[in-house]
Amino acid sequence: MMKKLVYLSLLIAIAVSCTDNADTYKIEGNIKGLDNQRVYLKGPANDGYQVIDSVKSENGNFVFTGEINVPTRHKISFDNLDAEISLFTEAAEIQIDGKVDSLKKTTVKGSETQKIYEKYQTRLNQLQEQQRDIYYKYQEAQKQGNKDSMKLYENQYRKLDSLRNSYSDDFIEKHPASVVSAYVANRVAFNYDLDELKKTVNRFDPSIEPSYFVQRLKNRVEKLEQTQVGKKAPDFTMKNTKGEPVSLSDFRGQYVLLDFWAAWCSPCRAENPNVVKAYQKYKDEGFTVLGVSLDRNKENWLKAIKKDSLTWTHLSDLKGWDNKASNKYGVMSIPQNYLLDEEGVIVAKNLRGEELHNKLEEIL
Repeated sequence: MMKKLVYLSLLIAIAVSCTDNADTYKIEGNIKGLDNQRVYLKGPANDGYQVIDSVKSENGNFVFTGEINVPTRHKISFDNLDAEISLFTEAAEIQIDGKVDSLKKTTVKGSETQKIYEKYQTRLNQLQEQQRDIYYKYQEAQKQGNKDSMKLYENQYRKLDSLRNSYSDDFIEKHPASVVSAYVANRVAFNYDLDELKKTVNRFDPSIEPSYFVQRLKNRVEKLEQTQVGKKAPDFTMKNTKGEPVSLSDFRGQYVLLDFWAAWCSPCRAENPNVVKAYQKYKDEGFTVLGVSLDRNKENWLKAIKKDSLTWTHLSDLKGWDNKASNKYGVMSIPQNYLLDEEGVIVAKNLRGEELHNKLEEIL
């Protein structure tokens, strides 16, 4: 009986020990050539990464430990270096080895989640490399004015783009219990409409439900649900080019094209003449445009407004992709627009070219 009790106690001790370790990660880094400096561990938060821990490196060595309930993606940055190291962390002992002058080639061992990600990224890199080669060929054909070759390369580029999207979709479908799938889904979420996004989120295994990346996708679902046709457009207030606060609700009583764009966005600038044409034609019929810029540089923003003859109201907080209005609407790619009626209800989305003119003619 005593032997059984001792054996049972030993089993309990082992179980407790395993449970304690199951939620703990340990990241040991060895970066050759790294000076003794502060090293920072960043975790995903608020649509970016925030510092969650820091240690002092000694002869290129540093260690991070912490609790973790589901694998996640971390970044490691340094006081005196611009480059960062990205990796997937889980409840395990993880070893990082690299050189200070080539941090992109740093190796990560001990994380099964990282292995899954590297396998995914290797194939994606191959497709991206093929696209780069085709893009260079397209540029060369453009210089020579060879339109047939330009069209050929453009079609090849689009096919590879479609292949990349299909590859990511297939990966997500085949790895429903991996946080990597949720991370990948966040990267390609701009390709999904609301129904596709819901389908993707529902595909994930419950075990990764607490993941930041799953929760971020769910948050995007909520935003897209609030900005569907028939819904009242979420109100916001932002400063105009003179620094004065302007609200979307100030435009009640008019049809408004809420237009998200930026001076640096080539497709946006290419579409601007079409928007100008629509504005000039219907501005006396109760129609206006409200531009929201995802620029960071105010001078470039104002120059683009003047050069493209955009004579309507413009707003920006000059925070780029962190623009509060665009985040409220779940904007992940531009140009993107919403047509609102006199009551601020969304009646159409992403109207470009003749579609914009046809819709305005229909309602006005």
